[in-house]
Amino acid sequence: MQSNIANNKPFSVVMLDLNRFKVVNDTYGHPAGDDLLKQFSAELQSSVRPRDLVGRMGGDEFLLLMGTNVDGARSCVQRIKEWVFGKYTIQVGSGKGALSILVEASIGLAEWHPGKTMEEVIEDADAAMYRDKKNSRK
Repeated sequence: MQSNIANNKPFSVVMLDLNRFKVVNDTYGHPAGDDLLKQFSAELQSSVRPRDLVGRMGGDEFLLLMGTNVDGARSCVQRIKEWVFGKYTIQVGSGKGALSILVEASIGLAEWHPGKTMEEVIEDADAAMYRDKKNSRK
C-alpha cells in the first residue's frame, strides 16, 4: 500500500466480523472457536491476491488491505462470500468429535485516496461493517 500512497493510487480496506461467533465460543468452548478462526483465516488468505494483506484485528475481526480501488475490492468481497463463507467443520472438545457450522461475516469496505489518513479509512470500513452487521440482524 506504500506504493499506492506514494503514487496517489487508491487502495481499499475491508473489515470482516464473523457473525454469531460468540455463540461458538459460549456453546462449544474457546478451543472450538480458535479452530474456526484458524480455518477461516486460512481460507480468507487463500481467496485474495498474494500482494493483498490479511490480518486479524482481534477477536473475530479481520482486516484486508487490497491494492485495488473500491470496484476491484467489491469483486474480491463477492468471491469471499462465495468461497470463504459456508460450512466449516470444527473440533468440539477432546474426544467429543467434530461439528459442521455455517460461517458468514459482516463486511465493511472503504477506499483510501489522497488526503485521507489510514486511520480514517479503517474507521470508514469499520463503520460500514457495523452497518452491515446491524442490517443482517433484521
